[in-house]
Amino acid sequence: MSPQLNRREFLGTLAATGALAVSGAPAVKEPWAGAFIIMQTPFLESLEVDAESLGRETEFLIRCGVQGMVWPASAGETTELSHNERVKYAQVIVEQARHRTPVLIGVHAPNKFEAAEYAREAERMGADGMLAMSQTDGSNDLSILTDYFTAIANASKLPLCIQVTSPALTVDYLIDLAHKLPTFRYVKEEQNPVPERVSRYVKEASGLLVPMTGGGSRNFLNEMARGSRGTMPGAGFADIQAEIWEWYQAGKKKEARDLFAKMLMMAVLELHTGYVVQKKILRRRGVFQTVVMRNTRKFSMDAGDLHELDEISEVLKPYFRV
Repeated sequence: MSPQLNRREFLGTLAATGALAVSGAPAVKEPWAGAFIIMQTPFLESLEVDAESLGRETEFLIRCGVQGMVWPASAGETTELSHNERVKYAQVIVEQARHRTPVLIGVHAPNKFEAAEYAREAERMGADGMLAMSQTDGSNDLSILTDYFTAIANASKLPLCIQVTSPALTVDYLIDLAHKLPTFRYVKEEQNPVPERVSRYVKEASGLLVPMTGGGSRNFLNEMARGSRGTMPGAGFADIQAEIWEWYQAGKKKEARDLFAKMLMMAVLELHTGYVVQKKILRRRGVFQTVVMRNTRKFSMDAGDLHELDEISEVLKPYFRV
């Protein structure tokens, strides 16, 4: 395992790799596949966004060998961020990633006008793609959702991934939408039954949609066996997720399953604690300075949880890349 980086070493690494400069064309061509990590948002004790830790998280994920990253999404506390923060810090991530791995910027919003503005900003700053949850006002009206996703697609030519957060987004609806919106090429499926829905995309979408999944990767192998082309978990053990994907795709399915079984302990713990466990892991791995969440009601780890995380970390540590 590589030693943790202090601030001076981290900035030196960026300078050496050229990560402080903006690059040109994306290095990873579509269709994308693999572990696309949902980034956490670090905060200082003052509750301001910790830009230094966010930059360090970007570099950490690249060193972990992830196949892509996404910010902000629900695990990144999107609802706690202002419009200006979302634009400002998305730019930080895009510029630092420098197309070494695809970066998808979250463009979801309460209405189509704001979502379209985020989409334009994502293209302007040089992001590789966009991720959109359903309209965040909770609407399940298909005519409203169609207008919403259409506005996003019309505002930017970037590839669009729709995160299925509404029961209104049926497989049939999404396949039909993909016929209408050429840039809608990826779906992050989170509506149960997820494995069966993955099978339907593979059989019925005629290659129009690349299915990926979320859910903390708790059903990762079942989903890959059915044709899922990726997973979107949290950032703490990103190297583990990337390694499971790589081993499975290389035909090392027994090794992938064994590591997946070990990883599941953390996925189960996260069900109990919520996203704060991801920040705790990133703090322990030298990426974040704090585990602060803006919505402090989400902090839910006691001494027993921390002990369990100790035990899980010891099991997974031999597989760390960073």
